[in-house]
Amino acid sequence: MTKPTIKPLGAQDRRLLEVWSREFGPALKKYFNKRVSFPSEVDDLVQDVFVRLARRADLDSIEVVEGYIFQTAKASIAEYYRKRASSRADLQDMFDEEEHKVAGISIETVLASREAVRHLIAGLYELPEKTRDIFTLYHFEGYKQTQIAQELKIGIRTVERHLAQANIFLLRKVGRYR
Repeated sequence: MTKPTIKPLGAQDRRLLEVWSREFGPALKKYFNKRVSFPSEVDDLVQDVFVRLARRADLDSIEVVEGYIFQTAKASIAEYYRKRASSRADLQDMFDEEEHKVAGISIETVLASREAVRHLIAGLYELPEKTRDIFTLYHFEGYKQTQIAQELKIGIRTVERHLAQANIFLLRKVGRYR
């Protein structure tokens, strides 16, 4: 498969990227700081947003710049978590069967757990966006339910309902809820 050729940016697109970087860079850093465990990865994620924008032609045709940038940031963070999940699975591949037996874990148990993780990740992407965001904030970002309600400007009961729906759906997805 050949790599797509990347066209050089025009002067107008370069100027827009510079302006947007200054204008939205700090907000993107704040956005990513809330969503990743390692602050050292924040700058890379911000850069990824602007690289994705640079690959797009005619940046001046974007009507709602802030919305487009943060939609791109969402795609970037989703890719980040997909890669992290994949690299964790790759690390598990590095252990051989004997090491698992020494640790008291059978290879079948490890494979079943990996399959459950795959189902869980797939299930996350099947959830409605708002439910997935609430689930992620609560389970991965460590937000309290009251913080989520305040952040999203919704009631605590709504947060509880979304979490309950997500938990049941994901437990069914991994085969632990009937």
